[in-house]
Amino acid sequence: MTQQEAIDRLSRYQSSTPSVWREEEERRRSAKAKGWLQYSRRIAIKIALEMKRQNLSRQDVAQRMVCSPQYVSRLLKGEENLSLETICKLEDALNVPILQYEFA
Repeated sequence: MTQQEAIDRLSRYQSSTPSVWREEEERRRSAKAKGWLQYSRRIAIKIALEMKRQNLSRQDVAQRMVCSPQYVSRLLKGEENLSLETICKLEDALNVPILQYEFA
C-alpha cells in the first residue's frame, strides 16, 4: 500500500465534526484546579447511591426536579458545576441532605 492509499483509506474514516477532546481536557484541568469538580463527583456518587436505594430512575428524579432526564444524566457524570438551586432541587427530589454546612 502506498502512502497516498493509506491517507485515502484513513480519510474515509475521518469524522466530519471537529474533535473537542483538547477543550474538554483543558476544562477538566481548570475545574480540578478550582476544586469544584471533586465536589461535583462526590455529589454525583451520593445521588446515584440514593437513587439506587430508593429504586428511582433518571426519569423519576427528572420529574421531581422538573428538568429533563438528560440533565439528570449530566449530573450523574459528576462534571456539572452545580448551583445551590440545583442542589436544593436534588435534596427535595431525593428527600436527603446533599450538603453538610454549619453557620458560625
